[in-house]
Amino acid sequence: MTKQPLQKLFDAMYHGKHSFDDFLRSPVDKNYEVIETGDFGARKLFKPKENLKLYHRFLNLFLFELLPINERVVFSYRKGFSALNAVQQHTQSKYFFQTDIQSFFDCIDQGLTKSTILAGESNCPIADLPDHVDRIVELVCIDGSVPVGLPASAPLSNAVLFNFDNEMERLCQRSELSYSRYADDIIISGQKQDAVQEIGHAVQKTLHQFSSEKFFIHHGKTRFFQVGGKIKILGMMILPNGKISIDTKKKNELEVLLFFYLNDREKFKSIVNQAKRRTDAGRELVKDDYIAYLSGNINYVDSIDPDYTDTGLHSWREERQR
Repeated sequence: MTKQPLQKLFDAMYHGKHSFDDFLRSPVDKNYEVIETGDFGARKLFKPKENLKLYHRFLNLFLFELLPINERVVFSYRKGFSALNAVQQHTQSKYFFQTDIQSFFDCIDQGLTKSTILAGESNCPIADLPDHVDRIVELVCIDGSVPVGLPASAPLSNAVLFNFDNEMERLCQRSELSYSRYADDIIISGQKQDAVQEIGHAVQKTLHQFSSEKFFIHHGKTRFFQVGGKIKILGMMILPNGKISIDTKKKNELEVLLFFYLNDREKFKSIVNQAKRRTDAGRELVKDDYIAYLSGNINYVDSIDPDYTDTGLHSWREERQR
């Protein structure tokens, strides 16, 4: 890899259409909007303006998407991968542990962001990265942490747990267990109950030791479970035969959407409006938004359980139209 100064890479990407001086000095707080949903417990979403978007695209291409991650166990925010891949690692297991990291993005602070960037310096083509690292941290951290909604937040959130993922994989392999992570969701499974419980109880300590002392598992969402009960992980069901299907609640939601789309468009629009308040607050939806929402739900279900969309939905639709 031939390393180049950051300005040379920036100018090569944008050919003078955007100013490197603005990249270095433009005030970050003028380049995003905060979306407030008003829902109880809802997190703030940050919507970047065009300048900040292009800065993040540049940094993603030459830095954040090149930071080391453990691709064997991490499936979030990666092209060609989804939550389905994270669940597939566990289809043959009998015992399971699942948890998530509380306020994950809020806990990715400036210090962790900077150390993660510098730890990946050898992977990126930026020759003068240490000279610009503080400005890069300023561009991706708002109010002291990495926010949800900015383009660089996703790949960075994968990289900050690189050492933790490696250690969890090592511990699980030693005990013949499977480990996967999807964003802040952590899954461990295997054939031996004691082994799953032992490693599960070690997750918190491992987070502090190999990533950040600001990371705490969400005890309200932590659970041990086993075959014989309902095996639901990341909204998907692992059936007794090892097949992955959609949770019944998600199927019911899709069937309701289809029913009202076919029979009562105003009610259908009302349901979609309510569902999209969180991500489209303050924007009036148009016809294409409603169709895209329905299509997205159908495509999501089809990507996980095509048998259901091929047979179940077809039969359901025929029955409702009789």
